[in-house]
Amino acid sequence: MEERSSRYSIVKLFDRQDRLWDSVKLLNEEWPRSDGSREHSQKKSCRPSPPMSFLLLETESDKLIGHTRACLLPNRPTACWIESVLIRKDHRGKGLGKFLMTEVEKWLRANGFDESYLSTDDQVEFYQHCGYEKCAPILHSTVSTSVFPICALLQENPSPEETSKKQDISSSEKSAAVLHVNGISIPLAPPPPPAPPTQKKSSNSSIGNVDHQFMKKRF
Repeated sequence: MEERSSRYSIVKLFDRQDRLWDSVKLLNEEWPRSDGSREHSQKKSCRPSPPMSFLLLETESDKLIGHTRACLLPNRPTACWIESVLIRKDHRGKGLGKFLMTEVEKWLRANGFDESYLSTDDQVEFYQHCGYEKCAPILHSTVSTSVFPICALLQENPSPEETSKKQDISSSEKSAAVLHVNGISIPLAPPPPPAPPTQKKSSNSSIGNVDHQFMKKRF
């Protein structure tokens, strides 16, 4: 770790705004988006406090090696959301991902945070190696968008009140589907059949499978 600390440094994008475009290109190599859209989101995280981006730089060459971003969490003032964790492809396998996470966590802890959350599709083992554990989905937002996995669950499992309202509306629509002409009731054509039901996810699926695997860590 000491050798990495001498060869690499972690800086805030806010303090190295000259590397903003380099961070845009690095992120787009892994997760392609339009340069304009990526630049916009990076400018929004060019701040001295979350939401903020951190850069991993090679000390001797000042080359951009890695990136991560920390965002705030709704109703969790001492927790943050970690996203866009990335190490340049030709520098992977050197322990730099864990070094980046550790150094960013040090900054967060020193600035009043005691917990972080993230989600991943295929890096569960890496984050477990960094001290994270699996957890249930949480409400969170990112720099570019807001993601609310819990809302998706509520839509799949509506409350009894919502179901009752839908039934009442359906009944009123049926009673209104009659045309009255000169005292004669003429039934209107029936509505088209409903679309086939979408396949619901099994309730036995593991936590985090709503979209990604959610994970958390206390500092």
